[in-house]
Amino acid sequence: MTLDWNEHPEAREEYLDALVRYAGIDDGRLGDKFADEADAATDLILQWPDSPPPYRGRRREPMIRSWHLGKFPYQVIYAVRDDQIFVLAYAHEARRPGYWSHRLTD
Repeated sequence: MTLDWNEHPEAREEYLDALVRYAGIDDGRLGDKFADEADAATDLILQWPDSPPPYRGRRREPMIRSWHLGKFPYQVIYAVRDDQIFVLAYAHEARRPGYWSHRLTD
């Protein structure tokens, strides 16, 4: 089964904000590395969406999972719904946990 990739609009904004911030460092090379990590995470999530354990012990539907972005302090927070991966957040690890939970009902 092939899953579609969809992102909450606020999650997309978080990704773009981080990308712009990192692109301003080291002549843009850090931005390229961030984008590469996010692309690699996307590929791995699409291949093995149920691989990470449930987010912080959350075991109810929809099951929320997270994937860490390599050396960057970000996690892709997502749910598998129907035939899609739905990204709730590109969450910086310093942000309040679960700040994105309202996006489940948006």
